[in-house]
Amino acid sequence: MRVYTLGVLGGLTVLGGRLVQLQGADASQLAKDALDQRTSTTTLYAKRGDILDSSGVVLATSVERRDVIADPLTIGGFNLRNGKPYKEGRGTGPEGAAALLAPVLGIDPATLTAKLTGTNRYAVVAVGITPQLWQQVSDLGISGITSQRQTQRIYPTGAASSTLVGILGTPEETEAGEFTDHPLSGLEMARNSLLVGTDGWMRYERSAGGQEIPLGDSETAEPVDGTSLHLTIDSDLQWKAQSAIAAKVAETGAESGTVVIMDRQQRLLALASAPSLDPTNLVGLTNDQLQNTALTKVFEPGSTAKVVTLAAALEEGVVTADSRFTVPGELVKYDKAFHDSHEHGDEKLTLAGILAVSSNIGTILAGEKLNADLKTTSTILHDYHLAFGFGAKTTLKFPGESAGILGDPAKYSGTQRYTVMFGQGLSVTAVQAASVFATIANDGVRVEPTLIAGTSDPDGNYRAEPGGQTSRVVSATTAKTLRDMMQSVVSEAGTAAAAEIPGYLVAGKTGTANRYDVDLGRYDGYTASFIGLAPADDPELVVAVILQDPKTNYYGGSAAGPVFKDVMTYALARRGVAPSAEPPADLPLTWGGDEAAEQSISTGAVGDTVGQ
Repeated sequence: MRVYTLGVLGGLTVLGGRLVQLQGADASQLAKDALDQRTSTTTLYAKRGDILDSSGVVLATSVERRDVIADPLTIGGFNLRNGKPYKEGRGTGPEGAAALLAPVLGIDPATLTAKLTGTNRYAVVAVGITPQLWQQVSDLGISGITSQRQTQRIYPTGAASSTLVGILGTPEETEAGEFTDHPLSGLEMARNSLLVGTDGWMRYERSAGGQEIPLGDSETAEPVDGTSLHLTIDSDLQWKAQSAIAAKVAETGAESGTVVIMDRQQRLLALASAPSLDPTNLVGLTNDQLQNTALTKVFEPGSTAKVVTLAAALEEGVVTADSRFTVPGELVKYDKAFHDSHEHGDEKLTLAGILAVSSNIGTILAGEKLNADLKTTSTILHDYHLAFGFGAKTTLKFPGESAGILGDPAKYSGTQRYTVMFGQGLSVTAVQAASVFATIANDGVRVEPTLIAGTSDPDGNYRAEPGGQTSRVVSATTAKTLRDMMQSVVSEAGTAAAAEIPGYLVAGKTGTANRYDVDLGRYDGYTASFIGLAPADDPELVVAVILQDPKTNYYGGSAAGPVFKDVMTYALARRGVAPSAEPPADLPLTWGGDEAAEQSISTGAVGDTVGQ
């Protein structure tokens, strides 16, 4: 009995000591460990900032979605009490839970049962369902089924602005039905640091079934939503430009097409590129298909760049609109014979006539007047190219934007000193090309192109972005002269009669250039373009249309001109621009009674082909 008593007392002493240890010395640590076991942390996702057009139309926004999460260990005891079903008419365990969930989620019961089976504590059942559908799941009251909140990016305007606004995610993620905030292109990538926001978190105590304990410890760090972008883009003009260029690309079999719309202050109103993409289906897309060609694709501008050469000659005071030139059918310079797009004898053209018929030879003759020394002429012209915005990226900071290709005039080859005068031997983007005409529309003052009008914080406080920097390129007089001269291009006497708009004076220039194919390493196909401004007497808008490698019609006037007319007509009406109040400019195109030249010009017989 004494031994037994001592044994019992010894055991009680050990137990008492253990109790003292647990409830005294180790109490706080054990309480902490227990709290950690029943504490769960959930991410509170910040809402990504919206992207809106100039009128507040949503181009990109985020909506709430839910991921359905299961605790298979808990679900193993679904509808069981003491090993027996406690609700008649329901199955038990994973099979019973799956039978209830499957019709709501639209998932095969066998597949769902497999996901709900096991001893792990976390399994993803469904991804990205709507809050309404989650409420139906929650109403089933299945212990072990919870949700995690996330957001999904949607693009209400679809393909119309997808390459401009950009997209989120990866093809693999989209194919799997997942959604992420990983920016792939466009403004989503360029302004990601503003848009993304800062996620918060919530820690709370949960029961064995995974539900939050109402009076348990909890801590929350609220998310900070992202900043929204307000663009200068007009979504209606973006849609019109996108549909028009997509239709023309399909009609001509072109590789791609671009339309740029800007006002005279170079606020970008539309940047459309075709082919575009479906932002809801990224599977199989290449990086090239994600790009907005208005800023990323470079091309030799061809005759639209003749405007820069003639602007330089006018500004330097070496020519006037009615300066007279005898333009031969062939001009040998350095080791090359230059020709126009059509065979002709000597033509007596004014400077305005040279622009109207887009004469390569006439442009060379005018450009040579810049200086008696050809190298100095190249340097002067290069300075004007730079001043008009060639050879440098804009300040838009758009992903993949190119600066174009503008060589060092000191390294020009003998022939390149002449070809750059009519737009070959240098490359530009569509925005750079359009910027030249916007500068002329703005009385010779160039404004750095802008795309972001302002931003608004999560509380709705709006802050306007500063306007683009300005610089004078040519005088107001030179700009007015060029606008008058370019009116003759858009007439029966010029190369783009198809771009005329009834009631409005239009000034513009065609371009049909040999196209350099980087993959082939040689010239192959053509770039057809037309860039114009309207109304020419009081310019408001500039529209540039570029078609890369069209197959059925590669002439700038007849391929790109009608797209310009369609888009510009819509834009003038959309912006409420009044018709022209002044009569058309009446500049002489020929001189000296050259009947052959006069007939060629008056009948529009000069075709818009390579060099125009």
